[in-house]
Amino acid sequence: MEKIVKYSNFFAYSKKTKKCFNTSFSDGINIVHGKNTSGKSTLLQCILYTFGINDEKRKLEELLSEDVIFRLELTLVGSVAKKVNIIRDGEVLLIKINEENSAKFIGVGGNNSREHMKLKAYLSKLFGFNLCLEYEGEYKPASLEAMFLPYYVAQDVGWVYRHKSFRGLDFVKNFKVDFFDYYLGIDDKFNRIEKAKLVSKKKEIETEINLLEKIERKDRDLKLSIMTDELFGNEAAKYIEEFKANKSELIGLEKSYIISCNELTELKERRKILLRVKRDLRKDLVSLNNCPTCQQTLEHTVEEVYNYHQDLNDTSKQIELLNINIKELKDSQGKINSLMNKIEKKKKAVANDYFELKDYNVADFSFESWLKNKVNIELSANIRSKLAQHYFDLSNVVKSLKFFKPDSVISKERNRASDEFKSIFIVHLASLKIKQFDDDRFYRLYEIPAFPRQGVELLKILLAYNFSFLEIIRRNKHIHVLPLILDAIFEGDLEDESREQILGFIAKNNKPDQQIILSIADSRKNIVSPQIYNERYFSDKAKLICIGGNKNTRSLLDESGEEYQDYVNEIFEMLG
Repeated sequence: MEKIVKYSNFFAYSKKTKKCFNTSFSDGINIVHGKNTSGKSTLLQCILYTFGINDEKRKLEELLSEDVIFRLELTLVGSVAKKVNIIRDGEVLLIKINEENSAKFIGVGGNNSREHMKLKAYLSKLFGFNLCLEYEGEYKPASLEAMFLPYYVAQDVGWVYRHKSFRGLDFVKNFKVDFFDYYLGIDDKFNRIEKAKLVSKKKEIETEINLLEKIERKDRDLKLSIMTDELFGNEAAKYIEEFKANKSELIGLEKSYIISCNELTELKERRKILLRVKRDLRKDLVSLNNCPTCQQTLEHTVEEVYNYHQDLNDTSKQIELLNINIKELKDSQGKINSLMNKIEKKKKAVANDYFELKDYNVADFSFESWLKNKVNIELSANIRSKLAQHYFDLSNVVKSLKFFKPDSVISKERNRASDEFKSIFIVHLASLKIKQFDDDRFYRLYEIPAFPRQGVELLKILLAYNFSFLEIIRRNKHIHVLPLILDAIFEGDLEDESREQILGFIAKNNKPDQQIILSIADSRKNIVSPQIYNERYFSDKAKLICIGGNKNTRSLLDESGEEYQDYVNEIFEMLG
């Protein structure tokens, strides 16, 4: 069931200047009027800012510098009516429902802050808004701006481009399609990213399957491989056994060869060292009685003489042992030479066995060909295994895609929605005396480019467009309904006839269950006043909200806050 929001009262109070603004709203038409730059647009921007829409903050810098606190009272009509108070004091935002439940968010000044995300989730649930948009490659809840976009036409760009009243939404990938799909009820839970991934995966798997089947179907070698696989089985097994035995023996010979070489090298090096030590001992001064230079008699202690002769005797003994083992050295060298001969013979035997096997033929089919066939057989087995896995994966992807509407169905729904929109749009354009377009694209909701008109005619076209869009999305009973805000509907130099057409159009197409808040420039010098417009087009039932007494500029906060002191105290008490 749709949830309809109606504003009851709006209050703004400067804690710095003690000035304020207060107004109530009617359930039907509300006309905000005043001189240019009096604060009409500022009032409408303040309402949006109170909800936590920071896009308006840059436009309100001058006002916010006065340390202003805002309070908006509204009624939420659904299965059960709820009275809602929204208070914003800079970074702090409070939402109170039915004087009982309340939620406070501290730190809502940045759209990416955790508190702002919590606020967005809270308001989305409260208003029944669940549009998701693509941010950084994944679908996330849409911004508050997207919630208000169908119901707000800004003064600066709203009367030039459709759905451009808030910045930043153009940079959201696939925004236009997702935005229209949601509000038209085509697929309110459609996850474009997930579906795109599945479709891409399906195509990838199908491509792999086609490639593998093509290889298996056309590769003649694969078929021959399977047929001739067993021809060389026995011969290969025999060769492998002999190869294992020869290779094992060859490894043993090579190991013995390395050990013998190491032993011979060790003996040779040890002999060299001992001979060098013996030569050095002979040169030791202890072995001399006279100095080799001056021929004086050298005196040695008993210990020095003993140690010298002991070392000399030990070294001589070691050399004698090495001389005894010289035969073993010769034997080791002979063993090494013998091992080298055996290794060479064994290598030749292993090589000969391989070449004999390689030249082995059975019915003109060689062993080398058989080895290639074994590779092909493995390839064939891998292909069959991959095919089985791909078919299994493809089945799962197809099952997952069944949860999404087929593209053909979505395309038909979009075309049907565009047809319905076109029929409404044509009627509204005619009532505003606008010449029809020659190009059908300007009637197709998903295809409309910038309208090729300007000035007053462009303003009327966008007025017709926005009312046509609202009429078609109201057919989706799950869409929330907010007050329609039309800022500066007389934007530009309008003659009386155009003003009459615009006001007559709004009066005729106003829905009884939706508020409209529009602003028009006014002055005491104007011949036709808002009061006359009210009587002439709205049966004197529109609520007139005057800013600055039709004479002052920048005068939104022009009342003294003293008479509202109790109301201000209540706001501070609610904020806690």
